[in-house]
Amino acid sequence: MNRILSLVTVVALCTAVPVDTHAQTTSAVVDNSIRSAVITEFPTPSAQSLPQGLDIDEAGNIWYTETAAGKIAVLHPDRTTAEYPVPNGGTPVTVKVAVDGIWFTDGSNHAIGNLTPTTGKIQEFPIPSGASPLFLQIALDGSKWFSETTGVGRLSLNGTVTEWDVALEHPDDNIEQLSIDRSGDIWFVERNFDGVGAAGTNKVRRLNPWTNVISTYMVPTFGGNPAGVQANQDGTVWVSEYFANAFALLFPNVAPHTNEVVAPNSQLGSNSSARARATNFGRLPGVRTPETPTINFVRPNLTPGWVEYVIPTANTESEDMRVDQFGRLWYEGDTGFLGVLNPYIAVFTQYAIPSINSGFYNITLDQTTNRLWFTEAGAFGAVPTKVGNLNTRSW
Repeated sequence: MNRILSLVTVVALCTAVPVDTHAQTTSAVVDNSIRSAVITEFPTPSAQSLPQGLDIDEAGNIWYTETAAGKIAVLHPDRTTAEYPVPNGGTPVTVKVAVDGIWFTDGSNHAIGNLTPTTGKIQEFPIPSGASPLFLQIALDGSKWFSETTGVGRLSLNGTVTEWDVALEHPDDNIEQLSIDRSGDIWFVERNFDGVGAAGTNKVRRLNPWTNVISTYMVPTFGGNPAGVQANQDGTVWVSEYFANAFALLFPNVAPHTNEVVAPNSQLGSNSSARARATNFGRLPGVRTPETPTINFVRPNLTPGWVEYVIPTANTESEDMRVDQFGRLWYEGDTGFLGVLNPYIAVFTQYAIPSINSGFYNITLDQTTNRLWFTEAGAFGAVPTKVGNLNTRSW
């Protein structure tokens, strides 16, 4: 389908013409890119290491955190692997690849860290407020943006840490993922684990770091628990509604919202450095599992400024998302799924992760090969932790 075709037009057509909302399990090709796939899983070098956020560099190396083991790990294209211990008992959570090394959040040291793989040098920048950073994004100017329990922060190139706090809906909420849009605005979401409805969360926020204006949008499903956010180049924003079991596409220019000015706190931070001696391992054995997808048509739900796609598989519990060059939305489901939504034709293609009870998951998308890489944190049982990829071959 021509990508120039407006998604609004497509949605209008979808809502005007009845479509089958039941699962399609036949081998018929719905989208000419839908095919069977292979999931390949590799053990993490440290057992039950709680692997989490991951990213891919230009050479095809897969970088990820081993939070419980206190290490940064890398899986090379030749399937050899290595680990770098984070100093001072660090617990890395998320990694991002940049031109100046591998950046990560360190929860126990309340710091943003940087690893230079060629030398093993690790430099950490403590957050002056003592907040524990969680997710991480790198802006075009090289500044590092991170989420913390009650807001977002920025580590600038000169070492200044600036933080913006927000009022949470409930005492047990926290700010989760964040994303940077084409204008440099920061999108972030608030969630908890209390389920959908009155106890759940609703807010998606946009920070303009130049004006300090925070705009707040409410997700379409009441208490849907927005957990993931992905800003798109066309100005729209994807939001995963964890307990509403849906993905919602936000059109910020037309959706209702409120604005407030939040004064930030800025301090010039300190930094410390140490050396991490890498432990190198041999080639990891990969276990390949053929996968046949389930294919589901859905009918989008429209509310002012939002298009919502309910995931056909109940209780998928999706959070992490990536958008490919064709505008398709790749995602993980914490109850054991990987999938892709083609919003232009309102079709879900979903694959079951072979390892049972191996979630939570985080993902990254290799835009060159369209392999979806993921970590298996093993949070639901005493299972081996892994890093793997979904190869759909013909996507």
